[in-house]
Amino acid sequence: MSSENVSPTRINLIQTKKTLSLAESGREVLERKRDILLRELRNSIYEAERTREELLAALAKAYQSLREANMAKGSETVASVALGSSAEANYLFDYKSIMGVAVPSVEFQGESDVKPDYGFANTSVELDKSFKQFYNVLELIADLARAEGTTFQIANDVRRTQRRVNALNYVLIPRYRKTAKWIEQVLEEKDREEFVRTKIIKRVIKERK
Repeated sequence: MSSENVSPTRINLIQTKKTLSLAESGREVLERKRDILLRELRNSIYEAERTREELLAALAKAYQSLREANMAKGSETVASVALGSSAEANYLFDYKSIMGVAVPSVEFQGESDVKPDYGFANTSVELDKSFKQFYNVLELIADLARAEGTTFQIANDVRRTQRRVNALNYVLIPRYRKTAKWIEQVLEEKDREEFVRTKIIKRVIKERK
């Protein structure tokens, strides 16, 4: 709404002020939402960085154990044992809401005390250790996917929310304020003209008497 396409009436002034009040209330809600999301974003970024470091450290240990297993039994034997394994990585994917933002929930469906599913012939302690370490990495992968997915979704919504706040701050609210002020000025001018006109009429009537 702008002064170019609205009639300067008291009804329109009331409606414009009502719309302005709603816009200002909406801005406050969006700003609170943005601030909460920014806090959640900082937490998810921290969680992603921490989990990434844990994952890299766990992978380094797992690969070191694998190198030791290769040295103990030979890479061909280790590869043969690995091909014979039927272990699977099962993940549960879902979504949850943070301030109306759908963020991913990823959980590794694993066992707390997993044991190698291959026979013990031609295997070694180093290979068993590597198996368990790589298995533990699977849960960290789920944690990292959840943290990074949450970071991505919240960051996108923060940008969208900030765009809406900017639109209210720099476009809509100033427009409604300008329109309300213009209507008030026109109405005040009309009141002054009416006052002067009434005064003149009274004077004319008095003079005729």
